[in-house]
Amino acid sequence: MLAVERAVPIYYYSRDGKAHSASGFRIDGEYILTADHCADGTDYRVLIDDRNVSAQVYLYTGRKDVDLAILKVDEKLDVERVPCARIRTSHAERLDNCCVLAFPVWKRVGRAQLDGYVPTGEVSTLSGLTRGESDATSLLTFKSVTPAPPSPTPDGPLSRYASQWQGASGAAIVHDGHVIGVLSNHAPLEGDSSLAFTPITAIDRLDPDQRDRFRSVLGIVNDAILPTFPKEVLPFSDAFLNAGNNPSVLPGVDPLAQPDADTETLHQGGRLFADQGDLPQAENLWRRAASQGHPDAMVDLAGLLYTQRKLREAHAWYLKAAEQGNIEAMGHLASLLQEARQARDAERWCRAAAEAGNTDAMYNLAVMLDKTGHFGEAITWYRHAAEAEHPDAMHNLAIRLRARGELAEATIWWQRAGHRRAQRISERPRGPVRPRRTA
Repeated sequence: MLAVERAVPIYYYSRDGKAHSASGFRIDGEYILTADHCADGTDYRVLIDDRNVSAQVYLYTGRKDVDLAILKVDEKLDVERVPCARIRTSHAERLDNCCVLAFPVWKRVGRAQLDGYVPTGEVSTLSGLTRGESDATSLLTFKSVTPAPPSPTPDGPLSRYASQWQGASGAAIVHDGHVIGVLSNHAPLEGDSSLAFTPITAIDRLDPDQRDRFRSVLGIVNDAILPTFPKEVLPFSDAFLNAGNNPSVLPGVDPLAQPDADTETLHQGGRLFADQGDLPQAENLWRRAASQGHPDAMVDLAGLLYTQRKLREAHAWYLKAAEQGNIEAMGHLASLLQEARQARDAERWCRAAAEAGNTDAMYNLAVMLDKTGHFGEAITWYRHAAEAEHPDAMHNLAIRLRARGELAEATIWWQRAGHRRAQRISERPRGPVRPRRTA
């Protein structure tokens, strides 16, 4: 369900003095989510509860590939913040039961409810951009099953005057009570009811300071642990999974349980038995603690299951702990996903762990970026890990700095990595590491 008071019409003037309208979504009692191409105007007014309320542009991107903006109203109301979610595009699926409340001109004076779905395997590039432009990034497509009045639909921004969809720019797409994106422009050649939109997670393309400001307003504590739709499936093929796995043995956690002194005792007892080589008893205690919501026990249990090549269940426990914000679990989950050749999800979790300060994750993220040719960002993460005394990061950083001609600094890091001989041009970077267990 989507409360109708969340959707609001926005009125403003462009720099040349022409009146415009757009759609917005009340994230909470203070902030309105809309499209970036609607945020380059003046005299913003938002119709809230039949009252005209003035507003100011609070955040904007100035980028066509991140068509998101935030308005801040001049009065603060008591409205609960709506959660956001990501769209999983690694598999071609159909995300049904999506809803948009917008204010297009074809509706005359009123609100339009658009019901539809998102085909996760489709993209729609911003029209008017050539392939050579850096911001020609693909958007997703919302396909409305709600019929609109038939008329020729031009390509390009919804704010174009010739479009019957003018006024719908900035409307939020909601699924299962979560905001997943914002309407941006027409999906070329796909008809009146196919609209391109910017996913909320496009803010990850922004510079860190701007990205974090958006995250703060949207209530995104950590992008990696956002709810994901369609729900994430076990990404492993039968060839990758060990035949000894029992698919029915998956995490069962009491939703009302909270880790306490008793579960910590179980967890530490499991570690004691593991150190003594009694793995069956360790597994028993870890399972009991994990079922009571102890994230560190989930990580230790998953690690044990991984060594037994029970990868399906190991993945499930790592995922459960990672979704609770456990940094160590994020790093292990990334390594397991990388082993399963799920590169996109692996990078997402590895980046989350790296940004949270996990040194092994910083290094592994750098290796991922290095292998895909993103050398500049790879060097940045190698440097972060090297400064945290990661020897493999020092080794790889020295090699990449030498390749860039920065010989003096390359020599410093090469020596700090423990090498007594001079670096040769034939040196090769080291590969990823398995994250180490924390104390």
